[in-house]
Amino acid sequence: MKRVILCILFIPLICLSGCKGKSSAVPKHGAAMYNDLPIALSSGIKTLDITIDSGNLQIYCWDKKIIKSEAKHIVRDNKTDEELEKMLRKYSVEKKEKENTLFYKINYSGSINNPKDIYTDINLTIPKQIKNIHISQQYGSIALMDKFEGNIEADLDSVNSVIKYMKGFLAYECDKGTLRLDLGKLENQSFVNISSGNIYIKSQYQNKSAYSFKTKKGNIDLLFPKDLKVKLNSFGAIDSNGIIENEGDIEVEAYADMGKISINGY
Repeated sequence: MKRVILCILFIPLICLSGCKGKSSAVPKHGAAMYNDLPIALSSGIKTLDITIDSGNLQIYCWDKKIIKSEAKHIVRDNKTDEELEKMLRKYSVEKKEKENTLFYKINYSGSINNPKDIYTDINLTIPKQIKNIHISQQYGSIALMDKFEGNIEADLDSVNSVIKYMKGFLAYECDKGTLRLDLGKLENQSFVNISSGNIYIKSQYQNKSAYSFKTKKGNIDLLFPKDLKVKLNSFGAIDSNGIIENEGDIEVEAYADMGKISINGY
């Protein structure tokens, strides 16, 4: 059953008081709307395609056959409660199945001048039958909180991301933001490409494989298993701590145009 709850949250941020006898300006405050939606999946659905304008996405995994979607839409402005409610009504949560993919989209039909004032907090709990996650997001953050065995493809604008654990192929492109992979086993040809931001990867790697980690403005921290033999092709100031021997069948590109590269073992 879909649950939509509207509540006005008074969060005064700016209080402008006029002289005696004059009316005060409307203080900046917030309003929130909750949108909870369980999504039943066909047995053939293996891919989840997520599109978000502005928000903070957290993903969890469970054994059930449905997706649990919990969304809290938030707007803040120097407007009346009625005007804030109209802004909230511009939000929509859309879902549709096509072939083997579930498309999940959170859309705001108005303009987003400041992502800190218009955004959605999203919790998605997904079944283990999902083996591919595609994410397109303009602003905010992403956190994959549970162990995920599958592939992740991300096309992001200004987003910070944390992946607790993944085993699969990673294709990650971001204009501005950081990526942290706490633990994983990345498949051949996985890559991370960030224009401005730091990269932290702690992972195992497949034999006879190649990987690429690049940032134009930022630092790269790579943690390899201590007994792993890696051929490293790097650009930027590097501190390898004696880990890299430049031999073996695993090739890693690490480019930090304006930053440093740190290589450590675990």
